[in-house]
Amino acid sequence: MPQQHMDDRSGQSASHPQEPIVRAPRDLTYDEKKAAEAAFRGEPFNPAWSVAAAAVYEGIVSAMCRMQVAALTDMEAIPVAEECLTR
Repeated sequence: MPQQHMDDRSGQSASHPQEPIVRAPRDLTYDEKKAAEAAFRGEPFNPAWSVAAAAVYEGIVSAMCRMQVAALTDMEAIPVAEECLTR
């Protein structure tokens, strides 16, 4: 079994230091699609949808809210710590 070479100073792999984890794209499930549509339309979240659908919904609503704030303040969208929900 091949061993991974480690950098002596950081303990991380010398061949891939601090590379971001990239996930392969996948199709959204039915409820994730419904959650995305609801978020774009400003409709409420359906509690019967999955946890993954909730993450899609919250991500879209949050991004849209940041974009609206940026447009109103004539600034670029920046990450915000507090929640910004439309429901």
